Amino acid sequence: MPDVTDLITDLTAATEQMQQAASGEDWAMVEKIQKRRSALITRIIEDAGAATLTEEDAGRLSAVRAQEAFIASRAAARQQTLGKMLMETQAVTTMERPDRMRKAYGILDR
Repeated sequence: MPDVTDLITDLTAATEQMQQAASGEDWAMVEKIQKRRSALITRIIEDAGAATLTEEDAGRLSAVRAQEAFIASRAAARQQTLGKMLMETQAVTTMERPDRMRKAYGILDR
């Protein structure tokens, strides 16, 4: 059974992979890696409850949190961009609808 230091090493590696995937806009991969990270985090919490973290492990976890903040900001920016694109698409669709309805029912402008 791996100890907390090994789990933190695995978490650090997974977080680095997730950051690279987020930088490359590969959100499916980010989601896949996050599932693996979730299991690692759960095990770290369970195992660290009985043990004291070393200063080095605490520093590595701080670095992981900084990477997570970067990933979260990328995800928020993507979500904002997608929301804006969706609103623009809906606005265009709403403007086109009356024209399509007139054409469908053969109503011509006078």
